[in-house]
Parts: sequence; structure tokens; C-alpha cells
Amino acid sequence: MAGNIPNFEDKLEKYWRRLFYLQPKAESIPLDPYAVEYFGVFSISDPQATDRKLWYIYCCLRTEIPEVVERIRQKYGKKNVYEIFQKPTFSGVGFRRIVRDYFSNLKWFTSGNLLEAPPNSYYNDERVVKMISDLHDKEQRRLFDYIMVQHDWFKRYNDQKPPPSRH
Repeated sequence: MAGNIPNFEDKLEKYWRRLFYLQPKAESIPLDPYAVEYFGVFSISDPQATDRKLWYIYCCLRTEIPEVVERIRQKYGKKNVYEIFQKPTFSGVGFRRIVRDYFSNLKWFTSGNLLEAPPNSYYNDERVVKMISDLHDKEQRRLFDYIMVQHDWFKRYNDQKPPPSRH
């Protein structure tokens, strides 16, 4: 980025401070990309039982992704595991719970981070990615709606109180 062009994080910081009536910062606060949580899904093929459909879900920080990938590939075999989904999330643990609850309500076998479709299920990798993407979009919308409700509440509160006197 150019030196004086504000980036998205700076704009967001400025908006949040205006929204919650906080004093502006003198300098911008840098975003640490390694503090963001990621949620991901691996598709696992079982060579002994080709009719089994397995997926492994995980959540971790960006710095932990290589060790998680290596651990999963050692456990299930490098040729049998490939990543089909990865997104940054607000809360990886919370989103993992949402995904597990959704698939367990579909009568899937859920054990820890492992999801297994029932026999004769029509789910494949594309359908799983689509469902998880839809769940992620719903979660993002829920967070956005919460922020907008708070914004409306503060806006109404600000409209009701008298303007500050300037002496």
C-alpha cells in the first residue's frame, strides 16, 4: 500500500471509535494477521472402506496451521487427506460447534472433530463445502446484524440527549 492511503483496518478502527463514541487514536493500530483464527475442513478418503465419507474440521491460529495439517496427514495418510475449505472466523471454536451441531442434527456421526456421513448419503465434498459456506455466511450475517442493532441503539441514544455545549 502507498504511504498515506488508509487501509481497511484503519477505516474500520475509525468507524468503531465513531460508533461507540471513543476518542480517536493518535496513530493507527496495526492488525496482527497471525492472531486471526481459521476454520478449515479436510476431506478424508479411507482406502479400506471406499463407501465411507469422512471430513475432519479444525480451528486454530494462522501460525498453528502447518502443524495441524501435518498432524492430520500423519494420522490419516498424506494421500488420503486434502483440504477443501479454509476461512478466517471470529471464533473458530464457536463456528466448529455450529458446524458439528448442524451435521449431528442431520443424523451424521460426529466424534470430536471428525464428521462422517451416514451410509448411502448424497453428500460429497462440494455439498459439504456449500453447507459450511452457507453456515459461515449466516454467522457473518448474525454478527453484522448485532453490530447494526448496537449502532441503531447508540444512534437513538445520541438523538435523544442534548448536544454538548461548546464553551
